[in-house]
Amino acid sequence: MGLFKRKMEAVKRAKLEETHEIVCLYCFKNFNHDRVLFRALEHVDAEGYRACSDGALDAYRARFHMGEAGDLPVVLDPDDFNEVNKGYHRGILSSVTDDHNNVTTKRLCPYCHNDLPQSAGFSPGTIISFVGASQAGKSVYLTGLVHTLKTLTPRNFPIFCTPINNEMGRKFKLTYEDPLIENGFLPDPTQKERQQEPFIFTFSFTDGNLPEISIAFFDAAGEGMVDNGYMDIYASHIRNSSGVLFLVDPMQFRTVGKKIAMQNGMDFDPNQTDEPTEVLSGLVEDYIYKQASGVSKIPTAVVLTKTDLLRPLQAEGEYMRPDSLFFSNFTHKGSFNLEAFAQIDDEVDEFLEIVDPNFRNALKRRFAHLGFFAVSALGAQPLRESGDTERQRVASFAPVRVDEPFLWLLYKLGYIKGD
Repeated sequence: MGLFKRKMEAVKRAKLEETHEIVCLYCFKNFNHDRVLFRALEHVDAEGYRACSDGALDAYRARFHMGEAGDLPVVLDPDDFNEVNKGYHRGILSSVTDDHNNVTTKRLCPYCHNDLPQSAGFSPGTIISFVGASQAGKSVYLTGLVHTLKTLTPRNFPIFCTPINNEMGRKFKLTYEDPLIENGFLPDPTQKERQQEPFIFTFSFTDGNLPEISIAFFDAAGEGMVDNGYMDIYASHIRNSSGVLFLVDPMQFRTVGKKIAMQNGMDFDPNQTDEPTEVLSGLVEDYIYKQASGVSKIPTAVVLTKTDLLRPLQAEGEYMRPDSLFFSNFTHKGSFNLEAFAQIDDEVDEFLEIVDPNFRNALKRRFAHLGFFAVSALGAQPLRESGDTERQRVASFAPVRVDEPFLWLLYKLGYIKGD
């Protein structure tokens, strides 16, 4: 089919059904739903259909040091088939009947050849960006957040969180959950030499009227992105984000970082600490928000991490309220509690105004939809083990307010109610 005719067919279908542009949750490229490719059925053994290596998929996997995928069923391009061989569901290209009369529904990203979720095109895929300096604790926060979303959040919301496939579930468990939850050690931080692929989870609602959504969490290293071929993925994932989690370590603030370190018996080297304003400036200049106004309209949760470090400051009364909410858990039940949010939002705003007014003002200037949050992914500081590895052992795992920023993003994106 010619390009013009194919576009006209797409326009007709779009008039009948609501469709969504697809953003691949692996490589973050965006494309129309009728540009997908398909994976042939495995059992076909005929000329042109025998299993073989997939160069595009292997190139993607090589970026994350994952090894080759091996021989796979061939990739089918729907443009090579007549319109009668194509199947549509609710106006979206969803299947192809091959030359051997076999129907395949396994859709692929046309760029990286990873599998697309079933909801792709039928409902918006949602990308949540984790940004922040390498010290901000993104890996630990991601672990605590996903664990909470899988085990605790469903008790209060009709929502279920599952990995998009078994392979991804196993990898997340081995890389993040088992080291922290089962073995009591912090997961290894993401390094530029060992980039971690995006982790994709599906959120299903018991309300049948709500679409299933797929969310990609991308725990990218906080620095060194320009020095490897992976920068374009990092840039695309931020530009295509539906929501941003901007993590900030309180020790990044020069005005109070040294005091926090001394009170908690920790080392502090200001030359090895990226100030939040520096991280923000780099994100704005290099990756994000090229709008004419220079203001992002993407909901952005600014998350003050490691709040357990701030307990010694509470007694002084100089930086925070004596009845601070930083250390008190709050459970949102059935809807996002806007009053509770307003309270923590105000307190974190006040804290930032004291310790770094320049950063706080820059945030308010660059982001139209801001929320301020305070979390502790562990609930207490880890203990450093003696020995050659100096791994950090977790004495206890009791996250504080860890899912609140994510629930706020779901509220801002219209997936849950607020009251």
